[in-house]
Amino acid sequence: MKTISNYLFGDQDFARWQNSWVLWFIFLVLIFFGIYLYNRLLQKRQLSQFESETVIKNLLPDLSKNRSVLRFVIWTIGFCIIILSAANLQFGDKKEEVKRSGIDLMLCLDVSRSMLAEDLKPNRLTRAKLAINKIINSLGSDKIGVIVFAGDAFLQLPLTNDHSAAELFIQSINTGIIPVPGTNIASALELAKKSFPESSPTNKAIVVITDGEEHDGKAVQIAESLKEDDIKVFAIGLGSGVGTTIPDFKNGRRTGVKKDKNGSTVITRLNESALVALSDAGGGTYVRGSNQSLGLQTMLNKIGEIEKTEYDAKEYTSYTSRYQWFLALGILLILLDLLILKRKGTWLRST
Repeated sequence: MKTISNYLFGDQDFARWQNSWVLWFIFLVLIFFGIYLYNRLLQKRQLSQFESETVIKNLLPDLSKNRSVLRFVIWTIGFCIIILSAANLQFGDKKEEVKRSGIDLMLCLDVSRSMLAEDLKPNRLTRAKLAINKIINSLGSDKIGVIVFAGDAFLQLPLTNDHSAAELFIQSINTGIIPVPGTNIASALELAKKSFPESSPTNKAIVVITDGEEHDGKAVQIAESLKEDDIKVFAIGLGSGVGTTIPDFKNGRRTGVKKDKNGSTVITRLNESALVALSDAGGGTYVRGSNQSLGLQTMLNKIGEIEKTEYDAKEYTSYTSRYQWFLALGILLILLDLLILKRKGTWLRST
């Protein structure tokens, strides 16, 4: 969409109006000026019925044919110039190249029913979101993506450097978005690898956030394959080794705890050994979250050691404001009226 700046200066970078929308107020001022001139014309026609100028002077002793029009013109020009000042004319004086470098980081978040277990308060999934937010806040220009998985895996957020949008997106994730039960870490790792752009020159890493109840032994093998492709795999374990029940919900209301087909209460436990093996195979680090601390700093330090690669470079024009020119001229015109034209004098009056 073209702005007033485009029409005045084209698409060049040498000058621009920072607040170009303000310029539309000039048309409003000109409309008032037109209304004023129209009223003056009507007034002139009404007074033309008096043949004697003496009668007009007696009826309107302060009427001046020139003075009021001149004052209105000065104020109109003054306001237009002040509007130009508010629009802030800027000139591009130099160009700067901004380079961005980082890594591609894919987060694989477990959203299986076991993540509702409350051995971590308020539950494992909420603690996982806190861990992800801490990871995002530690990033610089790194790109981040999100994969959610249970019995299957889905790419929910492609790689982006919009960290604020990623944080908002994470808060909307829940355990109901994947109907397939289970904890298929292998599927999440395979999808993460496919989600990295093949042409991207940046180094890559994967962080798996789960309770580790992996029922498929392929995850470690895939992690080894990822390491060979220079993609490191990190793991965050959430839960306790003792285990706890899984809350059961129906229509948004808690109805009890989850039971298996035989009616026995299901107990979910953190499979720490599986996650340690996963991170070791992937050349990364394993950390365990607890109620006291998420214990992420060691892992964040390791991620920070991954060499960052330049992936984007943009040229920006640096602008210098010149609104002072218009502001000074506008104020000068208004002062001209207030200090000079308001003085009673005969040189502007016509008889």
